Amino acid sequence: MTKETKVRLISAFIVAPFVVACFISYQSLIGLVSAIVLLASSELLFATLKKHRKNGILVVYIALLSAFPLFFGIWFLEQPMELLSVLYIIGIVFTLFIVKNKEIVMEFFGVYSISFIYISMNLSFFIPLYKFYGAAVALLTLTLSWAYDSFAYFFGLSFGRHKLSKVYSPNKSYEGLLGGIFGTFVYTLIYFVIINSFFNYSIPLWYSIAFAIITGIMDTAGDIFESAIKRAYGLKNIGRFMPGHGGMLDRIDGLLFVAPVIYIFLKLFS
Repeated sequence: MTKETKVRLISAFIVAPFVVACFISYQSLIGLVSAIVLLASSELLFATLKKHRKNGILVVYIALLSAFPLFFGIWFLEQPMELLSVLYIIGIVFTLFIVKNKEIVMEFFGVYSISFIYISMNLSFFIPLYKFYGAAVALLTLTLSWAYDSFAYFFGLSFGRHKLSKVYSPNKSYEGLLGGIFGTFVYTLIYFVIINSFFNYSIPLWYSIAFAIITGIMDTAGDIFESAIKRAYGLKNIGRFMPGHGGMLDRIDGLLFVAPVIYIFLKLFS
């Protein structure tokens, strides 16, 4: 085992139990989502805009992005678009007052807009997942990404031959994708059997097939999307929040695409 692998494992064993513990209550989940949005959006915003030395506007952006899941979960669960629109407009108006250089203003608009949809809104899907489908389903959504990444890494390392994205993520392979989907299917099937048997759930077991396919496709797409951002900036990692893992955004990139689609699937089929 390499030194880097040991560091990754130690970091994971420290952070993972804390994250899982936050699923004990609805309130702690809201706090967790808001905190992760704060960290992940900070990484993307500073990586993009720190060269302009306007830290005040970055603080405002981060506050607005972090406020969305907080307000959404507590007061606006039935009116998410109204809340999203108001907070978004506040940030845009603030930008117009602070950024006076028309050569760079679109850069501020762009990364703020991406951060709102990509990070704050997408991660906030955990809130209705928890509220309407229960803690076990919300926790499963989180661990789906962990399971898929682990299985995809193993199968890709062992059998990977055909590259999935040579430009943005050359280490990914179709073998890793298919192996990850298979492993995630087995994990999800076992998870459903356990919660159906010992808790108050009656989830159809065929959902495990859908969840595995959704996770494989969306997690991979999310990872490649974030890899494209890093390559555009010439960075190995967006941040350094977790030793051996990179930044917070590096840890949740796939999850940001998985959570919304899992919620939409459940809303359509449950």
